Amino acid sequence: MTTVTENPGGDLAESRGKKPWLLIGGGVAAAVLISGGAYAVTMLGGGGDRPASVLPGGAAMYAQVDLDPEAGQKISAVRFFQGLDPELREQFSEGQWREWAWNQLRDELDGGEDIDFETDIEPWLGDRAGLALLPQGEGEDPLVTIALQVQDGDAALAFFDEHAQNEADVAYWLESDYVLFTEQDAQQTVQAAIAEGTLAENETFASDMDDLGEAGIMAFWADTAELDDMLVAGANPAMAMTGDMVDSEMPEVAGRTAATVRMTPDAIELHGVTRGAEGVAIPENSDVDSLVTQLPADTAVALSLENGAAMIQSAWDYYAEQSPEEVADITQEAAAAGFSLPDDIKMVLGDSMALSAGSDIVEAFMNVSPTDSGMPALPIGYRAATDTERLQTMLTENGLGAGVLALREDDGVLTLGVDQGYVDTLAEGSGETLGESDLFTAAVADADNAQMVLFVNVNPFEQYYLPEVTDANTRSALEQLGAVGMSGTNESDSDGHFTVRFIADPE
Repeated sequence: MTTVTENPGGDLAESRGKKPWLLIGGGVAAAVLISGGAYAVTMLGGGGDRPASVLPGGAAMYAQVDLDPEAGQKISAVRFFQGLDPELREQFSEGQWREWAWNQLRDELDGGEDIDFETDIEPWLGDRAGLALLPQGEGEDPLVTIALQVQDGDAALAFFDEHAQNEADVAYWLESDYVLFTEQDAQQTVQAAIAEGTLAENETFASDMDDLGEAGIMAFWADTAELDDMLVAGANPAMAMTGDMVDSEMPEVAGRTAATVRMTPDAIELHGVTRGAEGVAIPENSDVDSLVTQLPADTAVALSLENGAAMIQSAWDYYAEQSPEEVADITQEAAAAGFSLPDDIKMVLGDSMALSAGSDIVEAFMNVSPTDSGMPALPIGYRAATDTERLQTMLTENGLGAGVLALREDDGVLTLGVDQGYVDTLAEGSGETLGESDLFTAAVADADNAQMVLFVNVNPFEQYYLPEVTDANTRSALEQLGAVGMSGTNESDSDGHFTVRFIADPE
């Protein structure tokens, strides 16, 4: 018989069965994010307290999933997924998220075929789930705690008592309207941490989440310094994934990150904020107009960086202070190759820099003959607002300009490419620009003020990749995608925000 602890700090609960909390708690989250999350909501009101209200306030990382159907958008408003079969589309539009997720997991759960969703699960399962990692000091694995929202605590506990019988190393108990799961040996520690204060009561966490704005289908928060300490300690599963990439000699990181996935009728958006990021200060943008917004409206791919020269200098100064010997070695190696660091990198990036590819880039590549000599005439270009004379000298002295067919300077902006016509088009800027394009402005948040921009107009590439997609539903869904945009904007020396958007094709 299972003894259930309903108050923090109580006796350990006898626990059985690791699979239920992994599959029903974490599995619901994973399943929805993979296939159902796109139908979730832009504004998720109601539904009771969020998982942070019952998870320990000292957590270094937190993630939540919210499937509250009351504020959900109808499937007909989400044009990305018109390719789904009608039965599944109707199921989602009616808010039947939980049953769909259970059907994806049933076959993996021991005895799952004997469990009926409507009878055994629906009466108690809520709409939210959360996960927290609680640090335990150097060399120790963090404690993992999962919170699963329930509508009927007694019914939920009765279900787990009956079906969690395979193993005895998982504890579960009721906290408010959530069932919490952790390792048997960690329950007292987790409960004591909750008694000291929940994550929702953590002022830093609450402030970061407020800055993030409305949390959509999924939200994430992490104390970067705490996570970095756990990675360096090498005592947790994340180390197995990073391997040699994590170097204990690297400068320490600081700050926090919060992000959420949310939707509008025409876009899926990942929005995030960074706070207190020491050592990676991004200077304010210069007075130079952004070059990316001046690119032609039919640009297929664009990548830009504003005030890159100052950013490089800031990063260089920081790492030179943190790792002087390594920076000195890099400087000497570059000098031996004929480059001066960081000045040459600063010159390339300048006050504003943009890389671009025209809408016929794929066709141009396909028409290149292997017998042609010299550089092929491709619609690719580079523009930089910088010391153009010095940059041209640097390119010439280091042989980097050899074979380049087109280079011109216009009012302090250097335009470089391999096709004279395309370079002239970029430099002269006649016709509609990206800044005037509805698709670009929808895909790239706050493009005029963004420090960094990435934009891909998907339409010019569809004819090449869609025929390779054999599943009709998937192909139909991909046809709805019009563009992908990403932007990053600094708010201060240590704070900023970023946004990634997947935009539905307006046609």
